[in-house]
Amino acid sequence: MKKGVTQRILPRTGTKTSSRTQSLGSPLSGPYILTPSPSRLLPRRITNSELDSNHLLDICDGNEDWLLAETVTNQDERIQGIRYITVDLISKLTKQDNLAFVRSLNLAITKSGEKKFKFIENLEKCERLQVLNISHNVIEKIEKLEKLNKLRELHLCNNRISKIEGLEHMANLQLLNLSSNNIEHVPMWLPKKLRSLRTLNLQQNKISSLQDVSRLKPLKNLIELSVAENPVSNLPHYRLFLVFHLRSLETLDEQPISQEERDQAHQRFHMEEIERLEQDLEFCMAEMDRLQREKAAAVEELERQERLLELQHLKSLQDQQYQTQQKQELDTKTELLKQKTLELTRACQKQYELEQELAFQKIDAKFEPYPYYPDHELEASSSPGESAYIGKAQHKRNLVVLDGTQIHQGASAVHTERDNPRQDLCTASFLDWSLEHNKAEEHLQQLHREIEEAEQQVLRAGEELRLFEDTLSQKKNLLQ
Repeated sequence: MKKGVTQRILPRTGTKTSSRTQSLGSPLSGPYILTPSPSRLLPRRITNSELDSNHLLDICDGNEDWLLAETVTNQDERIQGIRYITVDLISKLTKQDNLAFVRSLNLAITKSGEKKFKFIENLEKCERLQVLNISHNVIEKIEKLEKLNKLRELHLCNNRISKIEGLEHMANLQLLNLSSNNIEHVPMWLPKKLRSLRTLNLQQNKISSLQDVSRLKPLKNLIELSVAENPVSNLPHYRLFLVFHLRSLETLDEQPISQEERDQAHQRFHMEEIERLEQDLEFCMAEMDRLQREKAAAVEELERQERLLELQHLKSLQDQQYQTQQKQELDTKTELLKQKTLELTRACQKQYELEQELAFQKIDAKFEPYPYYPDHELEASSSPGESAYIGKAQHKRNLVVLDGTQIHQGASAVHTERDNPRQDLCTASFLDWSLEHNKAEEHLQQLHREIEEAEQQVLRAGEELRLFEDTLSQKKNLLQ
């Protein structure tokens, strides 16, 4: 069924000539057309403009009744229902309940007026199918045949197929009939996938290029080919061209190929083939040179990348070593910082103890008339890590406690007391205490200086630690 083909209607006694059957939507051959309806068909008169667009079909007979009857007959042939391939239908046709045992299936529609198949479906269970015939239908696409790996013959003639597809997996296919369809090209994959193909029928299609047909050259088993009634068959020397390129052919367009034709084809096309092969060789050489240059550039780039990778690896090792070294230094400085902090803490504690002792000594000196006597046993028992009891100095008060009456005695008693040798001893002790006090103050000042130095060292260590941590974080960012 081809689209766009007009039909010339002659008088009642004449004949009708048409290359192909009209399809739905093609121009009709009379002033009346029937619009399909679910219930009935109604006539409709065509306007003059529609007649012009349909190339003004000649009507030599004025009998409109006969013309209407003829149109209804053609319309009934075109407007048919759609059938579907079902499992029940396959079982009924093959008389097999188990579709896995079906070897041959004929779904071709030979009677006019029957419903036709539009889709290929429900054939997955026919895994052992070898012969499939779905000719004379309205199939538009080859599909859902992936499971039919053992198929040897496939007949799809007189359909509406426009593209060869869905057959890539059929390595055992030997006969393919696609005549009377709308195919325009032979795909590139066909000679690569259908290696077992022996018979190919592409008659009455729309193939217009010899290059498409010459793609079948790799099919060494192809012995029968039909491309008649295609636009390509109107080209001059097309038969000799195919005979020369498809050496395995024995029959072309249902006519056997003679040795004389082979000689003529060789004489006609062998020089052109040599020139073409030389051009192909030059092209291949140029392509090979280009690929060699690309390969050399790729090898050079690969070597450069390898060198860069080695440098990156060495740099990574160096960074790891530097990171390990910096970590060790960080641990060492952290330990030193802990030691310095501990020493600073002890020095601060010692300073606090000395300041407290000095303060209590000053307080006791103000309220005591006599200097204190150090308690050597207490000093021996005290340790640097202990702190003094707050509110009491680390010295022993005078054992001689004066009463209030003795303090307010007369002047004669005071002079007598000053002349006492014990008073001289107290004076000497006071001088010794003054010297010791000065020494203690000097020692306290020295401790202050040491504390300041320790604080400076702690600050410097903290600054170095901060700088090291910043450097380490930068290194980590670079490594990432």
